[in-house]
Amino acid sequence: MKKIILIICLLAFYIGKLEAQSYISQYDYLRSYRGKGTVDTLDWAKIKITYSLDYMPDSLEKGYILKDRKILLIGDKYNHFFSYYVRQQDSVLTADWDRNKNSAPINWEKDILGEGYEIFVNLPEKGKQTVKEFITNLSIYRYMESSDPPTWSIHSDTSTILNYLCTKATTRFRGRDWTVWFCPDIPVDAGPWKLRGLPGLILKVADSRNHYIFECIGMEQLDGKKEPILYGRAANHSSTKCTREEYRKVQKRFYEDHTNMLRIFGFNINVMDNNGEYIDRLPTLDTSLAEKHVSWSTRISKEDLDRKLPYNPIELE
Repeated sequence: MKKIILIICLLAFYIGKLEAQSYISQYDYLRSYRGKGTVDTLDWAKIKITYSLDYMPDSLEKGYILKDRKILLIGDKYNHFFSYYVRQQDSVLTADWDRNKNSAPINWEKDILGEGYEIFVNLPEKGKQTVKEFITNLSIYRYMESSDPPTWSIHSDTSTILNYLCTKATTRFRGRDWTVWFCPDIPVDAGPWKLRGLPGLILKVADSRNHYIFECIGMEQLDGKKEPILYGRAANHSSTKCTREEYRKVQKRFYEDHTNMLRIFGFNINVMDNNGEYIDRLPTLDTSLAEKHVSWSTRISKEDLDRKLPYNPIELE
């Protein structure tokens, strides 16, 4: 089962060297920041928060934990939340493509896997947020939703995190019960993922089953124009605009029928035996790619073709 989820998660993070150049939206941001593309500099970060994330992709395999590192950039008008590891991988891709070379993945430790989603708070307007979600690098979705915070219960419990005295708060949000620790001495209404709305910066978050645990591991105050909050407009042409509900339906279907969904998204499936030898090929169901003579491929073992993937997203409802 681990083999299946790693194969599919790697599609969302980096699918290896495909038979044609793949599209990853952060590439637009990094390339555009160097003056070569279409990008909006929404804001300049005043504070940069780094969170560790431990998450459980399979709720039935409790010993299997993946790790990510998240960045929260806080500007005067906008906040941006994204994966450091995805950004680093895309930096490599950007440099390689600028030199017309084949890109190669960074060799992270085996338990590190960056989640591809990113969140722009106050885009397109205050009270809204734009979310970009990645199922694979050929299936990118973006939706707008309210940025209204959940309803919190604040408790008397305290804890010290990074030498800051924090207060406990709890809420029910998107299908999970969350406990967070926020710091009243840092009067910033922000936190990891979509959690905010407390009188202080949220430094630690865990759901009741410890499937998702965020913890602040670094904080930096920035002066001047050091860290831009960038939004790649070119990425919108390669992403599907939808509602959150529409995205979640596609996401769930992908986990339940990943082989056919990959073919719908534009991939040819090279079927491998247990020894890693090629035995068959399932062509893409996207006929437009064949007409354009574009070919994208990935490998799946024969025994994994019809299996469902473990489904444990951060949002359960």
